[in-house]
Amino acid sequence: MTSSRIAHTFAPRSPGRIALRTNDLAIVQRASAVITELGRDLDILLAAEPRPAERMRMLRETTNRITRTANDAIQAYRRASRAVAAELERPKANHAVASDMGVRLEAARREMLRVLEVAGSRYPWTDEPTDGVPGPTP
Repeated sequence: MTSSRIAHTFAPRSPGRIALRTNDLAIVQRASAVITELGRDLDILLAAEPRPAERMRMLRETTNRITRTANDAIQAYRRASRAVAAELERPKANHAVASDMGVRLEAARREMLRVLEVAGSRYPWTDEPTDGVPGPTP
């Protein structure tokens, strides 16, 4: 199956702005899984690395990747939200499709915020410097 066929498989049957923003919904939905996976990968790396400076580098790198993922999802959410609002304002709007997209979009946003909250509170040792060197004591 080609990638274009996969994209059409998940697209709503209604033409218009909503159908074009299905990919944006997928970006917001995938962001939670990506952020969770980045945290899991970081935990594995941190467990094997005893040097505090290297651990902080890893944390910074992962934080940057999480931030980029979240920013991409935020932009996708904005585009999709505007598409839902525009669809609902159309004279011949497909309210069922727009409402469904809105519900799914909101659920994806809430899940991403939950995952970001968990990620943000995962490494409390970063707030406390140890002997002038940030990072955990091994």
